[in-house]
Amino acid sequence: MLLYFLRGSLPWQGLPGRSKNEKYNNIKRKKKEVTVDELCLNQPPEFKEYMNYCRGLTFIADPDYKYIINLFEGCMERHGFDLKQPDFIWNKNRLFLERETLKQSMMRVIAKPEKDDKEGTRGKGKDE
Repeated sequence: MLLYFLRGSLPWQGLPGRSKNEKYNNIKRKKKEVTVDELCLNQPPEFKEYMNYCRGLTFIADPDYKYIINLFEGCMERHGFDLKQPDFIWNKNRLFLERETLKQSMMRVIAKPEKDDKEGTRGKGKDE
């Protein structure tokens, strides 16, 4: 998931298949073919280290969360992120976009004249 966010896509996305079974087999084959080096190419080295660490875990092994957190905190510090001030800009951007979309919708409604208001009778009673 982390690499998907960094890369924008994964090598096995969008593989074709004549049936679901064939498609899933193609995805499985591609996942086995792609090396960690290829997957993490042009990414911070901590992602390769993390992937190798995860692949080395047995099914019943408990991950060393402290190690993983330290790994990525080191990566963040190296790239100038302040660990004490988390940057939730993605959340701010989402809220800004939602607010702008709502604002634009409201402006369209306000600017659109009512169908029955061709003679400027908006706001007046029927008998006026």
